[in-house]
Amino acid sequence: IPNNIESQVKQKNELDNWIISELNSLIIQVENYYNDYEPTKVCRSISEFVQEKLSNWYVRLSRRRFWKGEYNLDKISAFQTLFECLITILKISSPISPFFSERLYINLCENTKYEKFESVHLSNFPTYKQIYRNLDLEICMNKARIISSLVLSIRKKEKIKVRQPLSKILVPVINSKEKKSIERFQDIILSETNVKNIEIINEKN
Repeated sequence: IPNNIESQVKQKNELDNWIISELNSLIIQVENYYNDYEPTKVCRSISEFVQEKLSNWYVRLSRRRFWKGEYNLDKISAFQTLFECLITILKISSPISPFFSERLYINLCENTKYEKFESVHLSNFPTYKQIYRNLDLEICMNKARIISSLVLSIRKKEKIKVRQPLSKILVPVINSKEKKSIERFQDIILSETNVKNIEIINEKN
């Protein structure tokens, strides 16, 4: 992991930029909950981010980048991004999970020499960075997540296994902006649901 873990946004792909944007959204949300003395809401926010966005989406969609191919810039970006997420999560979790966060933080820093703080509780609390925030990207990617989840739920309900390809799915939209947001990550939806085509419909269809 390079010393400057916060690579330029333009050097990252959209999946990296999305999770970093979501991470900064989480930072500001958690900070507000701490200021309001709402540790339960902090736990829920961090849990949702780690399980639904980081693990079930980012890491899963990046598996090939982590394990396949040469050690190129794309792979470095994937590792940098994941490392940044882990370090940040440990720091924002440390007030409510002091011992677990401490152990993992020390392990990560000892192996990478990223920071020289003796404890996660002595490190700087993460700060929200507007430059890494992209609300439009968050909306588009989360639409892809929701659509994929719905399609997989319907498959399960109808007992159609994912390995069986489907010719198309119908996705209703209310305007052209919503249509473009779906088309932006259409390839991800098709890959996740094993569908060959997405037919977007609206009131004019």
